[in-house]
Amino acid sequence: MALIKCPECSDNISDTAKTCVHCGFALVLSPMDKAFEALKVQVSHIPLKQQSIFEQWLHTWSTYIGNEREFDPTRLRTYKRGEIVHLHLGYNVGSEEGGPRYAVVVENDNARRSKVVVVVPLSTLENNQSKDSLHHSEVYLGKIIPGSDKESYALPLHIRGISKMRIIKPRRDEHGVYKISPEKLTEIDNKIKTLFTHKNHLT
Repeated sequence: MALIKCPECSDNISDTAKTCVHCGFALVLSPMDKAFEALKVQVSHIPLKQQSIFEQWLHTWSTYIGNEREFDPTRLRTYKRGEIVHLHLGYNVGSEEGGPRYAVVVENDNARRSKVVVVVPLSTLENNQSKDSLHHSEVYLGKIIPGSDKESYALPLHIRGISKMRIIKPRRDEHGVYKISPEKLTEIDNKIKTLFTHKNHLT
């Protein structure tokens, strides 16, 4: 059983209640309405900063849903291995990577007509952090983000396929494209092999 807010008096009530026990308001909620009301209750319990981030993501996600039927990936550029893209990974749970961030394309020969592309998310070192403090699953890349002096590192453990709708830039052939070096891309490749394949299969 989950708690939802009464639309009339805003007191918490059971999501199975037919009337509000506080004000008597008749509750005729669809399963979708009940789900949204339960979500509101859960979001109200998280810090205000996270509430704001979640609200922004809902607006973005709503746009994705609205555009999904008409989305045509051939209107975008062809994404190639080693290219850096700025994208939105959304509001996720636990330690999953989320929010607007940079990522590097690791897929071979991604077709322009494909609606998805495989990427490895990137992150940046904090002021009190050095490359020596990185987790063994991470790959140091250096200063690679356009217009930023921050040092970046790759997160191969979080490799994932993403919809190209999530890509903020570059989206067109005329947009500026930045790439990591072949050497750094090889480091990411080797780390992926180490993390996701049996050691006896490594070459």
